[in-house]
Amino acid sequence: MSDGDIVIIHKQENFESGQLCVLLINGDEATVKRVYKLENGIELVAINPAYPSRKFTAKDMKNIPVQVIGVVKQLIKNY
Repeated sequence: MSDGDIVIIHKQENFESGQLCVLLINGDEATVKRVYKLENGIELVAINPAYPSRKFTAKDMKNIPVQVIGVVKQLIKNY
């Protein structure tokens, strides 16, 4: 993904582990990451391997908060 690309999502909070999702972190940081379910939280993995993964416990997700907005259904690249 690159700046200016358009992402079409299905708005939903539930997702399958490994799906590409749009998330809202701390109410103001929107991000698109592959999301994996962990025993007590989630792991966000960037498509770009130069960026480290981020893990959030269930408690973190509530306190920060971290919210799944939807699942990516289509990506439109702008060249």
